[in-house]
Amino acid sequence: MKKYLRLLYILLAAVLLSGCSKEEHREEEVGEALTEEEKPEEPPAPGEENWGTAPEYSVPMITTTPVRYLSVTVGRTEEEVNLTWYSPSEEAGQVLWTTADDPDFENAQIYSASAEPSEVTSGYYINRATVAGLSPETDYQYQVGSSEMLSPVYAYTTPAFSDHFRFTAVGDAQIGKPVEEVDKQKNNWHRLLNKVKYHFPDTSFLVSLGDQVNDFDDGEQYGAFLNQGVLYSLSLAPVKGNHDVGGPQYSEHFTLPNQSSLGTCDDDGDGDYWFKRGCALFMVLDTMDSAKWGEHEAFIASAVEANPDAIWRIVFSHFSPYNGYESYLENAQNIRPYFLAFTSQYDIDLVICGHDHAYVRTHFIQEDGSFQEYDSPAVDPDGTMYLTLSSSSGSLYRRPTDQAEAAVSKKRDTPEVTDVQVTPESLKICTQNAETWEITDEFEIVKQKK
Repeated sequence: MKKYLRLLYILLAAVLLSGCSKEEHREEEVGEALTEEEKPEEPPAPGEENWGTAPEYSVPMITTTPVRYLSVTVGRTEEEVNLTWYSPSEEAGQVLWTTADDPDFENAQIYSASAEPSEVTSGYYINRATVAGLSPETDYQYQVGSSEMLSPVYAYTTPAFSDHFRFTAVGDAQIGKPVEEVDKQKNNWHRLLNKVKYHFPDTSFLVSLGDQVNDFDDGEQYGAFLNQGVLYSLSLAPVKGNHDVGGPQYSEHFTLPNQSSLGTCDDDGDGDYWFKRGCALFMVLDTMDSAKWGEHEAFIASAVEANPDAIWRIVFSHFSPYNGYESYLENAQNIRPYFLAFTSQYDIDLVICGHDHAYVRTHFIQEDGSFQEYDSPAVDPDGTMYLTLSSSSGSLYRRPTDQAEAAVSKKRDTPEVTDVQVTPESLKICTQNAETWEITDEFEIVKQKK
């Protein structure tokens, strides 16, 4: 009986092996029969992408309606988003907001906007509304406008509301510098945003580190910056830059959370502001008025006090106190003492800046201005890291000079994107060439002491 069973097992195994062999042979034949066009494309290797790698994210522009200059900006928490737009109607507008499975907006919630005449665009009114009570990882759609006119329908997907998240940072778009290359810069900005949408669909927000435009009062430049389908579907955290200074245009275009009267430059609508995401507190400084530099410490103190449970504290500023471009070094040295006063006292982990159009990552700066060098991952480093980003549109690329505090200091020749992944234990910072997606710099900060 045992011999019979053993023989049966042997025969069964032979049949199975024969079947596998035939199946493998059949797959080989099918593979040989496929033409090159039919075979699935392999994704480009890192550093071998092109601008066309990311599919085009295309939606109707707001300019197809009488509504103008729609911006979607960060709310106080993940559950909020702020919307701002220009309307020719005196009637205060509204936001119609609903889930993606409600195509006819039958169950839409209506959020009323405030409206005030634009100081700079004759015949238009600035509308502002806050959408609240959002759910995590949910597909929404919305329209803005009034009973007289509505925008096209736009999509918005909330990220996970988690202590594990990412955000995306870009340096100066400065669309309009030089003015004869506005179309080229707008195209680069558009292609970079497509890459962000493609690679980081889960990003919590995009921070633009100042100089959205070259000429603060140029409506065409602001249109080139804002009229982007990706920006209709992603929260923006704008930082005021020196080219955004001169009038209320910046304040009219963006509605910002927890905004302070500290650090104001042109008017009361552009002071420092903060918001919270997961385990991180983000503090955005308006460093454009040197007479107000001493006010930033008071703002930092109040934001930290309001968020005692934040594990990471991150500051955004247009002006960098540690940069590499020679013509800006004097300004950096002038603003540096104000940063040193609060970064150590309030345990600031990371400061991300723009302005230079060159890339600099520092060692970890101490309270007295000295620095310590760490390899990545840096575990519980003593001091604050400063990151200065290059251009996101190719408006300018400058060559930095060597600075002792700099761990990395390089001129870039292509727009760049910086991805920051946040967990309660670490910050992973990765900067990429936006066209080829080659990693140009990366570093990790690990926090074991909390």
